[in-house]
Amino acid sequence: MNDIELLKFIENGESSGLEFKEAKVHPISLAGEIVSFINLDGGSILIGVNDDGEILGCNYKKIEEFVINICRNNIKPSFIPYIEKIKINNLEVLLLRIPKGDTIYSTAQGKYFIRVGSTKQTPTQQELLRLFQKRNMIQLDEMPIFQASIDNINPKLVDRYLERLGLSLLDSENEDTLKIEYKNLSVLSSVDSTHPSLAGFLLFNSNPQKVCPAFGVMAGAYSGVDLSSETIRESDINGTLSDLIEDTIAFLKLTIPKMYTMDNDIVRKDNYLYPIAALREAIVNAVAHRDYSILGSGIRVFVFSDRVEIRSPGGLSNTLTLESLPYRQFARNQNIVSFLSGLGYMERRGKGILKMQKLSAEKNIECSIQITPDMSEFVVTFSPKK
Repeated sequence: MNDIELLKFIENGESSGLEFKEAKVHPISLAGEIVSFINLDGGSILIGVNDDGEILGCNYKKIEEFVINICRNNIKPSFIPYIEKIKINNLEVLLLRIPKGDTIYSTAQGKYFIRVGSTKQTPTQQELLRLFQKRNMIQLDEMPIFQASIDNINPKLVDRYLERLGLSLLDSENEDTLKIEYKNLSVLSSVDSTHPSLAGFLLFNSNPQKVCPAFGVMAGAYSGVDLSSETIRESDINGTLSDLIEDTIAFLKLTIPKMYTMDNDIVRKDNYLYPIAALREAIVNAVAHRDYSILGSGIRVFVFSDRVEIRSPGGLSNTLTLESLPYRQFARNQNIVSFLSGLGYMERRGKGILKMQKLSAEKNIECSIQITPDMSEFVVTFSPKK
């Protein structure tokens, strides 16, 4: 970076990707700023510039060594930063570029920080949980549901799953044996085996929304192109994940445009504008891959006059991008994916996105995928090609 580029950089002021620090910055303060960047999307720190954007320079001769020692000794795990020295008006500024981390970082004192706007903040428990989940450092669907017990698991639903896999059914008469079988199946949590895992609870409890209200589907059909238009039909869909999939598809069949034809002039056949198999794939993906650490919102399905939207809470996992998503497996919730695969709803090979796009193209339907600007929702949209 040259001096002209530096001046333009500073002119924009501090932001979610840029922080100013004077050369006399305290090691603990600088470590916290670095941690806040590396735990989210990375960023840059200019050392030798005050909060008002005034260039003061770095008079300390060993400033580079000072920064490297902080990165190695005051941050856990340690890392080696990219450092660039820039001279302007006989003053030297240190540019510290910080990448997005592939793990979760803390200060040597064990404190976690994230970047919020132009400041570092201590993450809430929920935000910290999401950070660990995005880095695949924990599997949220293995975590225990403390409000539930083994009695909240319906053995008939588990038997239905085992029967489909061709495995022996449960020994429901023996409580000790039943507990071992549930634990081996990951129906009980590996963290605390006295409680169901999130995956087991969502698949094998008839009404998981009683404990987790947001883990359902909100579905709506509207006469126009947005939510302000006349409501045709709305439904809050609850039940097991299998129920959510089947009942959401039933809702879509009731509300998406269709026309009728007669096979051999005898049997009436429904021809839907949107391919049902592609819609089913999108619903299954939403149920399987949503971010279950987000407790305040559920899956939302909208039928508008010009499109169908399927929205699931959360962005992408750590290393995934929208470009790589169709070709890579997206397994945020590995146990849920395993259960849904065993029940016949999805394949383990991770080809759901390609399948949706292919089925849509065959019916002249555009299937687009995006993340909302605030990274809060993963959105699949089906719309007729113009």
